[in-house]
Amino acid sequence: MDNELGYELGTWVVSQIQSPDRPTQSTFSLLGREWDLLPEVFPPYTDPGPGLFASWVPYERGDRFLELGCGAGIAAVLAAQHGAERVLATDINPAAVLNARRNAERHGVSDRFTALTSDLFDALDPDEQLDTVFWNTPFIEAPADRPYAGHIERAVFDPGYGLVNRFFRDVVRHLAADGRVYLGTSEAMGNPFKMLRAADEAGFEGKRLRTESVELPAAEFGDSPVVKAHTDERGIVHMDFTLYEFRLR
Repeated sequence: MDNELGYELGTWVVSQIQSPDRPTQSTFSLLGREWDLLPEVFPPYTDPGPGLFASWVPYERGDRFLELGCGAGIAAVLAAQHGAERVLATDINPAAVLNARRNAERHGVSDRFTALTSDLFDALDPDEQLDTVFWNTPFIEAPADRPYAGHIERAVFDPGYGLVNRFFRDVVRHLAADGRVYLGTSEAMGNPFKMLRAADEAGFEGKRLRTESVELPAAEFGDSPVVKAHTDERGIVHMDFTLYEFRLR
């Protein structure tokens, strides 16, 4: 585990989401739309990342589109609204799969929308071909031997970046010859070096497509010495959300 700050912030986010004092919401607003949200699904309004990434993906009419780790299914619904021919939404969390289906129904795109419970690509037909794959990765690197304690943690942590490595090994067989991969991450909180290395080893070239800086008051994180070590003179911790594009060489 290389990014101590990222792990500290990820642990804090999980604790906030799982706090019994946190108000529950069954719907939320994002990107000018209303969405359903089920319990046990990562709430996309927790941080700016889900909305930014979903708005940055270059959707193409006629695409065969996959949103991996779909959660509430925001990007998958947007892909369908932008004219994708076939949309898949997958998540290892069955509640997220149901949530994505509900949002497809809410926004009138169920006719070309399929949601599947899947560990990465496991539930896909071996011959499934995709033009665009998007994944808002669980970019917080946890220790390689750290077990998950529920599905919220699966949406936040990638122990040893094993998931990212598996992703690049497995996506190749499903990607069309001119296909594109988009991964949401954070250069301040994640481990882009390991991500780019995994991509390179699988035959991909990657580039930073979009990024947005975010300033967070350090006081929000209590007395964490890790956070304090990364705080500027104004009491601010500087974060980012960054979308990478990958294509096969």
